[in-house]
Amino acid sequence: MPDDLSKEIVKEMTRETIIAAKEFAGKLISPSLEEGGGLIKDTIKYWRFKNQVNILLKAKEFLSMKGLEPSRILPKTLIPLLENASLEEDEAIQNKWATLLANAAREDIGYLIKPSYAEILNELSPIEVKILDYIYHRLNENKEVEIIRIDFTKKEILSIIGDKYSDDYYLIIDNLFRLNLLQPTASGKSKTTLVTYNSGENDNIDVALRTSEIVSITYLGLAFIKACNEM
Repeated sequence: MPDDLSKEIVKEMTRETIIAAKEFAGKLISPSLEEGGGLIKDTIKYWRFKNQVNILLKAKEFLSMKGLEPSRILPKTLIPLLENASLEEDEAIQNKWATLLANAAREDIGYLIKPSYAEILNELSPIEVKILDYIYHRLNENKEVEIIRIDFTKKEILSIIGDKYSDDYYLIIDNLFRLNLLQPTASGKSKTTLVTYNSGENDNIDVALRTSEIVSITYLGLAFIKACNEM
């Protein structure tokens, strides 16, 4: 919208209209957004800036604890990371952003932090992060087992996030499939249901059905979880 047109629209707005819009916006956003005062646009800018500052300081602290100096991060990694992180209010997930940022700033492993990680973390809900954290800790407990072959059942996952998410389970898992962090277990060695397919010749082929009941982590999922949890 051109600036001159925007100014004309603002002039036509009554004080009551602006107050009504601000009151409605207040019902849509967190109380912490009100700390900035001023217009809605300025308030949101302040809130995002405050989140960015918190995450930057946490990343700085993480590096200091390791005795590391930050190195430069490529703009295509840094900019989406800070932009997306600025929208995060959950403190636990803010720590993920800070860890991801700190790892990206490490000279020794920064190249391993893919630009896509910021987009992936931005698309995860707290419940999905909780699932990934659980899998991450289970993997650390079973380092003698081939990582990709550890399977996680629906029952096991619901025991961690709560049965109240039972109706949303498949939607949650499908999102993790979509992001290629988890995958359906598709091997004859797994607990998935096998169907014997007769090709019409003298051979039978065992085909594992795609399932969300039993899942395993992908290599991308493992690298992503590690980048958000380890320093």
